[in-house]
Amino acid sequence: MFQILGTAGRLCDTVSRRELLTIGSLSLVGLSLPDCLRRKALADVQPDTATPYRPDGFGLAKSVILVYLQGSPSHIDLWDPKPEAPAEIRGEFRPISTRAPGMMLGEALPMLAEQAHRFSLVRSIGVNPKGLRNHGAAIYMLMTGHDPTNFTVTGLAVPPSREDLPSVGSVIARYRPAGSDRLSYVAVGAPVKEGSQIGVGQGAGLLGATYDPFAMYDDPTQPLRLEALSLPGDVTLDRLHSRVDLRALVDARHAQNPILSPILDTGAKSMRHSRTGVTSSFDEHYHKAISLVQSNAAVKGFQLDRESQATRERYGMTRFGQSCLLARRLVEAGTRFVQVNWPARSDDEPAAGPDGSWDTHRNNFPMLRDHRCPVFDRSLSALIEDLDVRGLLDSTLVVAIGEFGRSPKIGAPTTDNVGPGGRDHWPECYSFLIAGGGVRPGQVYGESDRFGGWPKSNAVHPYDLLATIHHALGIDSETEYRDTLNRPRRLVEHGRPIVGLF
Repeated sequence: MFQILGTAGRLCDTVSRRELLTIGSLSLVGLSLPDCLRRKALADVQPDTATPYRPDGFGLAKSVILVYLQGSPSHIDLWDPKPEAPAEIRGEFRPISTRAPGMMLGEALPMLAEQAHRFSLVRSIGVNPKGLRNHGAAIYMLMTGHDPTNFTVTGLAVPPSREDLPSVGSVIARYRPAGSDRLSYVAVGAPVKEGSQIGVGQGAGLLGATYDPFAMYDDPTQPLRLEALSLPGDVTLDRLHSRVDLRALVDARHAQNPILSPILDTGAKSMRHSRTGVTSSFDEHYHKAISLVQSNAAVKGFQLDRESQATRERYGMTRFGQSCLLARRLVEAGTRFVQVNWPARSDDEPAAGPDGSWDTHRNNFPMLRDHRCPVFDRSLSALIEDLDVRGLLDSTLVVAIGEFGRSPKIGAPTTDNVGPGGRDHWPECYSFLIAGGGVRPGQVYGESDRFGGWPKSNAVHPYDLLATIHHALGIDSETEYRDTLNRPRRLVEHGRPIVGLF
């Protein structure tokens, strides 16, 4: 908090000492936005400029919606049916045809089958993970594009820290930021959880809090609390501007008279950074905050009550369904990257109801048929159709993926944690859905072997997927930055864009 010691009175005949005491704090604009606004002056941001068209899909996307299915659904039972395999591999679901010639899906996804002409599948993604074949290590790899070298030797999750490598959303917020009155990286649905740890692979890590996500994890089936993007009841925009003008005056006086430094706390000092040769001031986060409040575009993106009841019901009145609708609204409002997280923790025991886990070590088929797939099928199909009808799909890349797949053989443990009718973790081969953003629809890229256990053709690494997301947004996947020890770091450890998708 910015404080100036002295007796009560008026300053410049306009603003009281009481008002002055509040400047230097984000609370003056009624925002609880992340410290990214406060630290804006420390960032070296690439401007949001238009990217020239290239035939390999580079720069065709303006936004990304990452639908993250934490817990990981069975690829064989959803995306990659194996009707000719033995019963202990193919399982209980039969394949069904789709509107994309030659593409088959599991019978539990009839609504997505009707939208198959709008999306593509990749059936040959896989990785041999370092450490334990568990969720934490796989999540970190998928989200950051780097091996989890800061995890325990078994690959177990550790608390997120500023030494982590940045998440894909944070990288995009850094290299393709949205406009000053828009949010660059928003996470909705629920936190990513692995064991006791929350937020594995989700933050900006060593890039700094500037690029952390704006997280809205309230249940969107209920009215959302938007205090973080609104003014307090007793503060008008005119009053807000007068406070910021005063803050600018004090900042200028401080620059002219550094003797004031001892009586200013760090919250009100000007922060300057000269890495780029341009001096940036602490005021920048105020301008960003004011832009967000004044334009109201970001707030409107969260106002689900503006949607018709028919639209809301098409997405499904579930936490996941309304989060998908929220993602569409946020993209319309200019958000660059939206991550929709499945509500259940990655390693929860699967339970009945719309919000249960995909981690089906037991009772895989009844859980998918009766609970997981009806919710997922309705909501994701609605999102893809809605984006297309509104003319947003061409410029919005949509990816739906878990951190790995499930074991081909039912009830066959790769660890000691598989029960009757269950499928274990399987990172070696799985599938993901991709649509929009220049991706040619209706295609199946890559192929798994006859049991769905290993890639057979066009093998893809999870890091290739992240490179593809960067590529679609016009970010060179070989871009490097410097970490806290001034070492060069790539956006992804290795990998190349999957240009065959475009």
